[in-house]
Amino acid sequence: MAAYTVYIDQVFLGNLVINYVILWAAAKLSRVPARKGRIMAGAVLGALYSLVIFMPVPHVIFSVFFKATASVIIAAVAFTPVAPRKFLTCLGCFYLTSFTLGGLIFGMIFFISQGRVFSNQSISNVIAGYFWPGIILGLAGLWAAGKGIATLFNKEFWENIFKMVLCIKYDEKLVNVQAFLDTGNCLKDPLTQNPVVVVEYNALRSMLPVQVQAFFENNRDEPDVWQILSSLSEEPMVSRFSAVPFQSLGRVNGLLLGFRPDEVLIERKGQMQRTGKVIIGIYHKKIDPVGAYHALLGPELLESAGKAG
Repeated sequence: MAAYTVYIDQVFLGNLVINYVILWAAAKLSRVPARKGRIMAGAVLGALYSLVIFMPVPHVIFSVFFKATASVIIAAVAFTPVAPRKFLTCLGCFYLTSFTLGGLIFGMIFFISQGRVFSNQSISNVIAGYFWPGIILGLAGLWAAGKGIATLFNKEFWENIFKMVLCIKYDEKLVNVQAFLDTGNCLKDPLTQNPVVVVEYNALRSMLPVQVQAFFENNRDEPDVWQILSSLSEEPMVSRFSAVPFQSLGRVNGLLLGFRPDEVLIERKGQMQRTGKVIIGIYHKKIDPVGAYHALLGPELLESAGKAG
């Protein structure tokens, strides 16, 4: 049976590379701004632990408890200081990346190896013989998988899932608007408690009265909602408008001009579904700088559409 010489420096260097990639990937997944120096320190600590197998140490060193403790220490060196909950996220990503990369490396080693494996000694020989090719191919596989997942779950992918057409009707006028589902949008009209859909002024201009258009057209800054309501006080449709306070869209304690249309429908699965009562919050600027959508709606509106439909 062929004998293989294990070089401690190669084992250390190989584990150093693997641990650095694992910690770096875990930082990216958990969105922790870990510094390269701390990631390297954690990688060095992990590489040193990998050398314990060649030393005359107590068997408890290889127990699950000790391994788990060592991994927590390595993660703490790389990622702290962070909040406890965030550290648990980092630790989970660390384990996920470790098992993924470890599986890829061992899979590559046995994939490119030649001959049959009959015993533990044969397994050790295969690993020793294809150690670096397995690491290189495993890292390449992890990089390719990461690129594929990043491409699949990019911004455009999610926008296509959460984008839908909003149909707004008022006084025989109809406006179709590309809307985006904002899961954090819980904005409601303070008087009626109806959900508020935020829509750009330019998308609604054709169905708004000339007094309202004048305020939006002649003001570069946000128009005064109370002045608009005052100008409509003698108009029959004044009951359609209200002031809606908000704490988003770049402002705190701001006001949107609220507008109550006759009907709002959402296109879902190729069908138009009616929603419950809705208030339109008119926003004077662009919601999406790129112009991919012009309205923001909350999940409550989708629920009402499902019940009404």
